[in-house]
Amino acid sequence: MAQVLLIPIAKQVLGKVTNLASVEIGLLWNFNGELEKLKDTVSTIQAVLLDAEEKQAHNHQVKDWLEKLSDAMYDADDLLDDVSIEAARAKDTADDDGRRRTGATCWSLVRFLVSFLPKQLLYTLKMARGLKAIREKLDMISKDKDNFKLEVRTEEALVLCRETDSCPLTIVIGKEVEKRRIIQLLLNSNCEDSSFVVPIVGIGGLGKTMLTQLVYCDDQVKAHFEIRVWVYVSQKFDIKGILGMILQSISRESQPDLALDVLKDKIQEEICGRRFLFVLDDVWEENVESWEALGKYLKVGGSGSRVLVTTRSKEVAEISSRILKLGTRSSMMESPYFLEGLSLDESWSLMVEKALHGKVPQNPNVERTGKEILRKCCGVPLAVSTIAGLLRSKDPETEWSLFSENDLTSISEEKNLTMSTLRLSFNHLPSHLKRCFTYCKLFPKGCKLYVQPLVQLWIAQGYIESGDEGSEEMGLHCFKMLWWRSFFQEVKMDKLGNIETCKIHDLVHDLASSLTGAKILKISDSSAPKNISSKTRHLAVMQGTRVGAGYIREASKSRTFMCHMPIEKSRKIIRYFRFLRVLVISLERDLLYWRSPLKLEEDSWLLRGHNRQDSELFDCIGELKHLRFLRFSCQQMTKLPDSVTNLLTMQVLDLSLCSHLTELPRDIRKLVNLKHLYLDPSVKLTHMPKGIGELASLQTLKKFVVGTRTSGDVGGLNELNGLIALRGELTIESLTNAVPVGIYILKKQLCLKSLVLKWNELHYSCYSSSTNKDEEILEKLCPHPNLKKLEIHHYGGLKLPNWLSITNLVEISLAGCWSCAYLPSLHKLPSLKKLHILNCPNLKGINIENAEEEWPCFPCLSHLEILNCPNLTCMPLFPTIEQKLFLRRTSSQALVRTMIKKVAPDTEERMSSSYTWPPLSKLTHLRLEGIDDLESLPEEGMHNLTSLQELLIFECPRLASLPQAVKHLPSLQTSNIRGCPQLSTERCSEGEEEDIISLDFQKTSMGSGIILPETVLQPAAHSSSHFY
Repeated sequence: MAQVLLIPIAKQVLGKVTNLASVEIGLLWNFNGELEKLKDTVSTIQAVLLDAEEKQAHNHQVKDWLEKLSDAMYDADDLLDDVSIEAARAKDTADDDGRRRTGATCWSLVRFLVSFLPKQLLYTLKMARGLKAIREKLDMISKDKDNFKLEVRTEEALVLCRETDSCPLTIVIGKEVEKRRIIQLLLNSNCEDSSFVVPIVGIGGLGKTMLTQLVYCDDQVKAHFEIRVWVYVSQKFDIKGILGMILQSISRESQPDLALDVLKDKIQEEICGRRFLFVLDDVWEENVESWEALGKYLKVGGSGSRVLVTTRSKEVAEISSRILKLGTRSSMMESPYFLEGLSLDESWSLMVEKALHGKVPQNPNVERTGKEILRKCCGVPLAVSTIAGLLRSKDPETEWSLFSENDLTSISEEKNLTMSTLRLSFNHLPSHLKRCFTYCKLFPKGCKLYVQPLVQLWIAQGYIESGDEGSEEMGLHCFKMLWWRSFFQEVKMDKLGNIETCKIHDLVHDLASSLTGAKILKISDSSAPKNISSKTRHLAVMQGTRVGAGYIREASKSRTFMCHMPIEKSRKIIRYFRFLRVLVISLERDLLYWRSPLKLEEDSWLLRGHNRQDSELFDCIGELKHLRFLRFSCQQMTKLPDSVTNLLTMQVLDLSLCSHLTELPRDIRKLVNLKHLYLDPSVKLTHMPKGIGELASLQTLKKFVVGTRTSGDVGGLNELNGLIALRGELTIESLTNAVPVGIYILKKQLCLKSLVLKWNELHYSCYSSSTNKDEEILEKLCPHPNLKKLEIHHYGGLKLPNWLSITNLVEISLAGCWSCAYLPSLHKLPSLKKLHILNCPNLKGINIENAEEEWPCFPCLSHLEILNCPNLTCMPLFPTIEQKLFLRRTSSQALVRTMIKKVAPDTEERMSSSYTWPPLSKLTHLRLEGIDDLESLPEEGMHNLTSLQELLIFECPRLASLPQAVKHLPSLQTSNIRGCPQLSTERCSEGEEEDIISLDFQKTSMGSGIILPETVLQPAAHSSSHFY
């Protein structure tokens, strides 16, 4: 049954009342008096809301009361939001006119007051009347609460413990035996002449998908099947959609909307004679004809191909096994694999990991109570995980037994066990987390959600209360709390260890749907109601769903609208939504956060639009004064209309799918609440608008383009000085156009982690005239010491500034710095792990003190690339390289020194104490190309390359010999040597075995090259050699 959740909206109303009480507009027409009365009324109602929300499940009168209260609360919030926005707009208008009228005559000031003040007074009078009407309505509703004997209760704060601040790991227990059994079925050599289906059957939450993922990602399975494809099917068994996803996964290319016959031909061409594994996850289809239709397209697969099906239905398993016979011998059909639940001991192990942070309790009563609770879960992993997440915040010695005696009695041991468990966990959530979770109903089942924008959506709706850490940090904490309680799963991290994506289990999604009713509505062709309720507050229209403006307009009070539709229809519909906080208009196939690589063709009907229609659409959007979050995609749009700057409450403006954009709105400075401005990485902006530096709250701006002029509406480089909240990545382009500034403009950006500085690529042709200018500009671009990554492209100065020695730098890239002769002492950077130096023809070296006595070392460098730097000879040693060493058209002196020289004593002290191995002994990939001064590699240093897996040597004309140690590199798997004419079999025949030993170099018809024989690569397993 749908629940009414009002505590968060009541808190929002009270917060806005408090803020407005201090605004000057509140002093007129008794506005402040009405605000105080409203505050008292809402405070009285809020005190009993917790008790009312709990009683609504069993008392329909309380539920009806909450429904009436809900409408009134939302109306109050909308009106107060309106007043706040207009107060801010009036202040902004007054400030603008004040700046323009500095020094104006007395009569001009009088004319301004006459034109402006009456509008403000009329608006204030209108809002005062509206506020009074809403307050009186709430007073009447408040009186009814006495009929229900509601108790005054305070919601307990759920404290986020230290362990949930770190990212919880995915815990897998009790699946290893089943995993081996499934793999054995898939790899069964006795069935090579006949393909067959392996159905995995089990109730919801039993772990079918997780088990299948473990099998799918197993190394044996990867090696056995030439093609592996995963398709999430769910309740809609769309054969064309399934085939389309299979084709896209195999070809790794975006696919247009193809006819079924074309799809069939393309798929059969791809899989013909090739052994494949297709996973069909969460299948519900019991129609025999549908399975027969799918099977006829897959018969051409190679011997041993398999289809692995996960389902809750035994009927689906039997039909798929019987019908989907891909081979010629039906006798090889396997019976379904019925998945079993966890044992009690396995369930206890999972509870210890999730509820007790992996620490086995010393008190035997805790284990006894825990196992009593787990018996109710019947071995269902999702139920166990959910209960464990709930118990994580409770004292095991005092509160677990109370939970077992009181709360656990609501859990049924019937087939709805898991849903009962999930609902129990939901009931124990704080009110704001309940709102965050139920909002996820808007997204399709099985989709991959991007966590950062999900948190931003919560913030836009007012679900997250900002604290000292900031609203997004608090939002991430809320996500983690829901994750620990199993409302999210399959959480993935990015390269930096930050949470990136997640998924929602189908049963959890069903719970969200059951809790929200018509208030949160997702419309598709298969689930469109006859009529939309006027109580709908959040609405998403899925791709391909055909709806009219008249149908949608009933949800005019909606606060969220997400849709796939052409511009003209969007314009007609949006005008009805006056209270939107979130608007997503996607003209791509990947609607918002379940992004996929599918893209539409340029001539697709969804992309047919004109700039006039774009402008008209944004005129409509510009009237949505409550909007906080806007994502708009249109490939053909070149300029964002100025009307968008009317949206003073805008927090997120996502234009990442507007790749042809060349200009941002002129008055963008008005968006004072803007925190994130997302742009397509390839967008060709000509300049940044003047005033963008006034957006002090802006956190995301990954691209800043310096215009050719700084007058009029074009902002200069100094705009960056005001963007003190920037974080993450920033690329500054077209620095060739920059005018030197007198201040350091990036020193205040404490949270900036990556900085890319780009001059124009053809800038080197006029380096001589711009050297001093470039040096002056770069000096003033000194970032805060917290910076981790730095890239500099096409810089024209003779030297780099001293600030390049920022101690926290982890990665440095220098490209096209044609005039630079020497670099600062980069080897003194204690955290530097990656160094890329490209196309610096005049670079001679890195500043090294007392190089004649001892060559210093990079303390922890693990990746080094030096390309097209022929004069670079003075280089610190790099013994700690682990990942990759790539040298092209540069000197070999530093490499040879590193291989044979000892580390300088002072460097050893700076290097990690764990570094006790010989130089380059951790190196895995070595590539040398076009090294003119390389004649040989030192024998003593070659012995150290015990971790080397790949050796590539190309176009080294003086390389005459290889050390004997090449034969004995234990980890070498791939070697490739070509274009080295001094290495030849003639040298062997002349008796110079000391250089090449007994390597059987071969000449081939492909050219003058060599192949390292198998004997060189022993004793490594699975070695290979190549010649081009």
